[in-house]
Amino acid sequence: MIGDVIKAFDIVAELFDDDDLLDYFEKTWIGERKRRGVGRKDPQFAHQLWNVYDRFIAGVPRSNNAVEGWHNAFASRVSINHPTIIKLTEKNRREQSKFEIDIAKILQGHEVKTRKLMYKKLDERIERLVGAYDSSQLGQYLSNVAANIYL
Repeated sequence: MIGDVIKAFDIVAELFDDDDLLDYFEKTWIGERKRRGVGRKDPQFAHQLWNVYDRFIAGVPRSNNAVEGWHNAFASRVSINHPTIIKLTEKNRREQSKFEIDIAKILQGHEVKTRKLMYKKLDERIERLVGAYDSSQLGQYLSNVAANIYL
């Protein structure tokens, strides 16, 4: 949740050893503490820009991996780096036809794109964690989410 980002950062920062990385992360993503007074400076990237809690609640994908996947697949179908306008137009027409077929299948109740089972299960686990979110148990929540991250 956006309102708990700084509190969550403080919990994680207590467990972290690398001050340089922590300083970078705080300056870029959280917002440095003000030297005078209370509060923090604005981060380089606003919390709303990168925090995916609300996206997950809304059922919106957490990443742009699907777009990247489409782009890579389309680039391989075009098969050359600098196609002529005629070749590119033909590939776009084929791509449009493919999407129109997919849309028709979706409207008929078919599931067009199946995701790998491991990603479906990961999303289900994260969905359960997000659904049970309790800001008073933020440390445990972070620990549970971290247990689902694979590097």
